[in-house]
Amino acid sequence: MIMRKLLFAVLAATLFSCTDSLKKPYVQHYDYIAHAGGAMGEHIYTNSRESLDSALAKGYRFIELDFQFTSDSVLVAAHSWEEFNLWTGFAACGNEAPTCGEFTGRRIHGRYTPLTAKDVHAFFMQHEDLYLVTDKISNPELLAKYFPGLKERMVVEAFSYEHYRRLRQEGYFRVLYSCMARDLESALVKNMLLDWMFPGERIEWVALHTSGFESGFFKFLYSVCDFRIALFTVDDLGEIDEEYADRVWMIYTNRLLPGK
Repeated sequence: MIMRKLLFAVLAATLFSCTDSLKKPYVQHYDYIAHAGGAMGEHIYTNSRESLDSALAKGYRFIELDFQFTSDSVLVAAHSWEEFNLWTGFAACGNEAPTCGEFTGRRIHGRYTPLTAKDVHAFFMQHEDLYLVTDKISNPELLAKYFPGLKERMVVEAFSYEHYRRLRQEGYFRVLYSCMARDLESALVKNMLLDWMFPGERIEWVALHTSGFESGFFKFLYSVCDFRIALFTVDDLGEIDEEYADRVWMIYTNRLLPGK
């Protein structure tokens, strides 16, 4: 009983201390992220060479790609193996990962060129004004291995607090705590509500699905804590809940164009 009263007092004091930070005004601004490279005609999630060129031509500064490992342990860009196999004429393979040779030898929807991590790295090194946004992987060792020299221009969606902490400390441009992370709730509570009791890197960004606005847990945290949102996936600005729009600073989109 004494411990429960103590925890309640600590939480109440923390909530009270958050009030001042919540009064800070926001300047609404969206960084548009080309989701999985952005739409290619009627196709989305291609993660293809052509989608990189298209996103560049359309004026995106932030381009997101999904990363998976082939069966022979080569990092490549693909949203899921089931989709990749379906879109390249190998639906019977289901969720089975191809070899790297099989991956690079196929064409997505019969026309688009698959990308290895090496291809992605070369593209972003060539275009120094672009930012690479990653999904599916957040291991600091892997990111450093496959994307050397890019961390100052990388936005990483982190899938654990340990990865989030290390990526922040190692100087990545922006680290988003994923709404898909298994430890999201405990990490948010510890590092946003009670961070003075639990020292660590403060969670300043959360990658949130549009359905997350309906979560009671999100609404509670929104009411007492100060953080920014990278929202996915938005193809109509009307999809952004007006009540929470002041927190949305980045949007993943298939079709919205920056500056429009």
